Amino acid sequence: MNSRAGTGAVSVPGSKVTVVPPADAQDDEPFAVTSCPGGPLLVRGDFEIQDGEGNEVPKNRETVALCRCAGSRIKPWCDGTHKLLRRAAEN
Repeated sequence: MNSRAGTGAVSVPGSKVTVVPPADAQDDEPFAVTSCPGGPLLVRGDFEIQDGEGNEVPKNRETVALCRCAGSRIKPWCDGTHKLLRRAAEN
């Protein structure tokens, strides 16, 4: 897994969302992004999620899994579809 911590915006491949620090964030309050191989981006910490038009996407957890395969039925959240897509590609 690849991880990064930061205070800047992160675009999510396969999705039309961006992870951004909250407007009132301090520089010492970064969020962490972990890329799961063949799976979602895990985001932890103090952050907001914005759609392609800059509107905030409500979240109810401190840690979220964001879809990168574009196959999730509950976008921008991961629903595990990447596992099915990987199995289909192997066959």
